[in-house]
Amino acid sequence: MMLFHLIKKDFLIVKKYVLLMMVVVILIPPFMLWRIPEFAGSVSFLLSEIFAIFMLLQYVSLKEFQYPKASTLLCATPYPRKALVQSKYGFCISIYAICCVIYWIETLVFPAFGRFSFGMGVIVFFVISVFLGIYLPIQFKLGYEKTKFFFAVIIMASPFLIPQLVKLNYSLDFSSISVIPSEALYGIVALLSLIVLFLSMLISTKIYNQADLA
Repeated sequence: MMLFHLIKKDFLIVKKYVLLMMVVVILIPPFMLWRIPEFAGSVSFLLSEIFAIFMLLQYVSLKEFQYPKASTLLCATPYPRKALVQSKYGFCISIYAICCVIYWIETLVFPAFGRFSFGMGVIVFFVISVFLGIYLPIQFKLGYEKTKFFFAVIIMASPFLIPQLVKLNYSLDFSSISVIPSEALYGIVALLSLIVLFLSMLISTKIYNQADLA
């Protein structure tokens, strides 16, 4: 329940931008279908997730940077610093889940996107987990001011980098793992995603526990 209230707090901070971001998330796949149809499926879904998660996370971080006493007051309450760290990860995962629902609805409206599958959701979750697993500990360590440009780089580079990664994926030989049932493979990827987030959360908690909020 404590974690729920902290996640809710972050959503209340970004409430003015949630609707706008949801519109952006809805429009990215149709736009890519129109301009780059070969990447209208999973790539557009991944881009939607990256934009939504990092833009809303950045806005929360900006507000916390502008009002540093708020974090100090929260740490003076029964909310432990560990819970404050966990809420950031929970906030991002909640946005991921919302975007999954939105994209699933879009696949029903636009058959050209293909079918939204469990495997697609797992693979995108793994990519998001790696991004967050690296970014959040760095932000807890260096602060918003020193990491805000990292977000800009991700946003500007992702439309160019992701298609290249997709092309690389097509050129790689995965015959050695093709014998593994798809359900088991997706289960392994999901487990790896959770491990990445868990380890990242431990690192972020250790960093935040040592931070001077005075």
